Amino acid sequence: MPTPRSVTRTDGSITWKVPFRLPQPGGKPKQTSETFDDFESARKFADLIEKHGVVEALRVLEVQRSAVVAAPTVTEWCNFVVDHLSGVEPYTKKKYRQYIVNDIDPFMGHLPLDAVTQFTDAAWVIHMEEEKEFAAKTIHNKHGFFSSAMKAAATLKPQPLIPYNPCADTRLPKIYPTRVMFLEPDEYGLFVGAMPDRWVPQVEFSTASMARPAEIAALLVGDINRDTGAVDISKAFKYTGGRLKLGPPKTQRGVRVTNVPMETLDLLDLDRPKSELLFHTYHGNPIRPCYLYQKAFVPALQKLIVLDENGDVVSDELKGKRPSPYWLRHTGISWRLLGGAPLFVVSRDAGHESAVITDKVYGHLDRSASADAAKVFAARLPRLHRPILSIAA
Repeated sequence: MPTPRSVTRTDGSITWKVPFRLPQPGGKPKQTSETFDDFESARKFADLIEKHGVVEALRVLEVQRSAVVAAPTVTEWCNFVVDHLSGVEPYTKKKYRQYIVNDIDPFMGHLPLDAVTQFTDAAWVIHMEEEKEFAAKTIHNKHGFFSSAMKAAATLKPQPLIPYNPCADTRLPKIYPTRVMFLEPDEYGLFVGAMPDRWVPQVEFSTASMARPAEIAALLVGDINRDTGAVDISKAFKYTGGRLKLGPPKTQRGVRVTNVPMETLDLLDLDRPKSELLFHTYHGNPIRPCYLYQKAFVPALQKLIVLDENGDVVSDELKGKRPSPYWLRHTGISWRLLGGAPLFVVSRDAGHESAVITDKVYGHLDRSASADAAKVFAARLPRLHRPILSIAA
């Protein structure tokens, strides 16, 4: 990385020079430098060279020096955008600010907004992928926020701050879907059988309803129709700002009515006021997923997995599976699909935004249609009647 060097003028004042080698067309790089009045400006220029190369750093410097009215820096603009977001949860704003502090500001936060190009954005994505080693989904989330902020700058009225969104066409790493994990019926029986009895009704209801843990926590006694087994899901708890907040489900299709078996309802205490939580702690508070995991899942795992004094697995009746509360939803959806329930029905009852999402996440489970198609092909495949010739003949 280029290192700023102090130079004393004849009048005794100090300037800072950043030496670098400037590429020359068809020739050797030329040794030159840029001069700055203060160390901080020199350091930022040296940092630009290190991250983006000499040519891009000089272009940014030219923009900075020629600007009549200084454009806001990237960090200033991103914070401005977050300050003026409407219709989002406080938790979401907090997450965006973390993106700014941890990822955007250290890399390019000091740049003027109009100095960011598609190459700057691409370099940032590469940095997150190769230097930070972020997962593809994480990069998509962080880049999605930054791109929306730059789009806001490009579409600002009456006068845009930048001529175009430099993030619009940046190629991001591919997100490869991971297969959901669920319990087979025999594994489920072992797991639930090893839990404290107090938690069995909630675990079975969660599996049968396919509801998200946050939706289960918000259900009231009055949301259950004890005559039909219908469950009215219209709300969910969210953890924002250090506290639980009641709000709508995750998606618009999350507001729904699904049915559970009457045998499952027989496990529940429904002879209570309709305004009471369906499941709650001994103190009447909502049951958060982490609480359910500690009280129900951990005791069951400790019974089914035996460790030696060094922490190595001696026996494991779950064969390496480590269920979490969200597995109950996955298990319920998987069992319905494997049982032959139509995809669109399961998608609707699970509260997915569309059947496409259900098929993308769970479609690999049901191989019966593919197997039947293979049999149809096999029936039409002509059999060979001529003798097989020897290669050596």
